[in-house]
Amino acid sequence: MVLAPLVTAIVPVYNGERFLAQALDSALAQTMRDLEIVVVDDGSTDGSGALADAYASRHPGIVRVHHQVNQGLCHARNAALGIARGQYLALLDSDDIWLPHHLEQSVAVLHRQPQIALVHADIERIDIDGNSLGCATRYWNRLQADPFRVLFLRHEHVCCPTAVFRRDAIGRAGNFDPRFNRLGCEDRDLWLRIAGIGEISYLDNVHARYRLHGANMSTNFSKMLQARMLLVDKFGTTPQGHPLRRQALAAAHCNLGDELMDAARRRAAFAAYARAFAVRPLESKALRGMLRSLLKPQPPVRPPLNQ
Repeated sequence: MVLAPLVTAIVPVYNGERFLAQALDSALAQTMRDLEIVVVDDGSTDGSGALADAYASRHPGIVRVHHQVNQGLCHARNAALGIARGQYLALLDSDDIWLPHHLEQSVAVLHRQPQIALVHADIERIDIDGNSLGCATRYWNRLQADPFRVLFLRHEHVCCPTAVFRRDAIGRAGNFDPRFNRLGCEDRDLWLRIAGIGEISYLDNVHARYRLHGANMSTNFSKMLQARMLLVDKFGTTPQGHPLRRQALAAAHCNLGDELMDAARRRAAFAAYARAFAVRPLESKALRGMLRSLLKPQPPVRPPLNQ
C-alpha cells in the first residue's frame, strides 16, 4: 500500500518550459520531504510536458504528471485537485520558486491550529532573469479585520505561491470557479470562500519568489477589470459582502487606477479613479488618485500584482 503524502504541490503549466525546472527543483528542495508534486500540462506546445515527464521518471512516486488539452488555469488547477492525495494542498505556478522552508513552516501552523484553513506568507518579486525586484510592504498583521473584508475590499491579497490550505477546506468551499477562467481573480474568489469556513493566517516572512514578466495575467488590464467586476457581483449578494458592495466596487476601480499609473497610462488611470469616485464619492483614495494622475509623472513604485 502506498501511503498518502502529507502535502500535494499543485503545479499547472502551459508553455512554461523556460522556468518549469526551477519551480520543480524548488519543490524537491523543500526541508519537509513528505510531499508529492502534481504537474498538470495544460496542452503545452513547447517542451513543458516532456520536461515534466522527465522529472517524473527521475522522481517516481513524488512527481506525477497529468496531460490534458488546453483548458485554462482554473481547469488545470481543478484537475490537480481531483488527483491530489495530500492532506494539505499548496500552489506553485510553473514560473515561481519556493524557498526551502516554505512547506515546513506553513504545515507547522496548520498542525498546531486546526481552526486555520489556509496559511500564506510574503513573496520576493523577481524579473524574468531571476533578479530581485524587492518585497512589497504587507499589512495583514496591522489590519485587525476579518480576512473576508480585507480580501473583498482589496486591502491585501494572498500571494498564490505561498498559499497552503487543507484538503477539507476545498471540500467545504469548492474548487476554483471556472467562471473566472482565463480572466483572473480565480484565486481571490477561492480565498474569499475559504474565509467563510475557516481562519486565514499570515506568516510575516518571505516564502516564495514571484516572477514578473509580460505573460503575467495581471498585466492584462481589461480582463482583470472584468474579473474584478465578476467577483464583486458574486460576493456582493452574500450576507457578508452585500454591506461592502459599493466599497468593493470602488476599490476594484482604484486598484486598476494604481496599476495603470504604474504602467504610465495616466489618462486611463484618471478614468478608473473617476469611476471609483462616481460609485463612492466618500472614497478618498479615488480623489487622491485623480489628483495624482494629473500631477507630474513619477517613477512606478511597484509592478502590478493584485488580482
